Amino acid sequence: MYRYPEFPDHVYVELTNICNARCTICATPGMKRPREIMSAELFQKIVRECGERGAKKLLPFLHGESLLVPGVLDYFREARRLAPQTHINLTTNGSKLSEELTEAFLQEELLDSLIVSIDGGDKETFEGIRLGLSYDEVRSNVQYFLKRRDELPVKRPRVSISMVTVDENKHSREQLRREWEGADEVRFSVYFNWAGKLENRGRTPNKVNFCERLYHYITILADGRVAMCCFDSEADYSVGDVRTQTIAEVWNSPDFDEKRRWLFNREFDRLKICGGCDYVNHPKWLTPMLRLRFPLEETLPGLVGSLGNLYKRWLNR
Repeated sequence: MYRYPEFPDHVYVELTNICNARCTICATPGMKRPREIMSAELFQKIVRECGERGAKKLLPFLHGESLLVPGVLDYFREARRLAPQTHINLTTNGSKLSEELTEAFLQEELLDSLIVSIDGGDKETFEGIRLGLSYDEVRSNVQYFLKRRDELPVKRPRVSISMVTVDENKHSREQLRREWEGADEVRFSVYFNWAGKLENRGRTPNKVNFCERLYHYITILADGRVAMCCFDSEADYSVGDVRTQTIAEVWNSPDFDEKRRWLFNREFDRLKICGGCDYVNHPKWLTPMLRLRFPLEETLPGLVGSLGNLYKRWLNR
């Protein structure tokens, strides 16, 4: 198998799997497991270990909208207090990014980066994909956040606007760039089928035996179970439970290593989730570059980012 660090670089912590949107490009609307919110006690246990073990990045979101959690600011305050050297990233749909939350996030410097998912450059396209959300409300919220960040003497968070590119919104890419010139970045992500839960939409049938999700990311769900990866939204391939184990114990466990071994050996009859997932559908020549991505990001982040963007453009062509 490929080598992996003693502790995961990136830690997904699902504050909730409740969402106020029903996006056509997301598996969350069809999720079968109970909807719930992670307890503050469990979150504290997780971020304390992240701080002690030097996790590089904490991602307090996953299959829901984190800003729906009552008292959500206290979660981020605990993360900053217990893991002060860890990069904290939030991805949100922006609908609940109120002025109150904006002021606290900025003035208390609780975030290092913010990604807002806006899958359309205009109201009609956006609301046709992000069902249940108002384009005008989201745009107003995020524009206020950007305005206040620039007014205050703070350097963070870096704000990115993200679009998952599909046929329904390709035509609005240039408009999205124009609408969000005030953001630090407008990024165009590749559509994935959520490990077979959504339609494939014509991705290539290539299957490689490396996926960085199993070697650099850990995915902790709201109830404490650890899914094999972020696409294992029902925890069908659960590898542990941080209510009774540490993150390090799960990460280095025989259960997790078994899943990595199945992927390394391309045993998709056992690892059906990977067999149906188009995230690992890369040309075979790309596998060595994927393995080098994380170590190179430490020393050459600009180069890795540029190459990644070129590859995404090719996939989204």
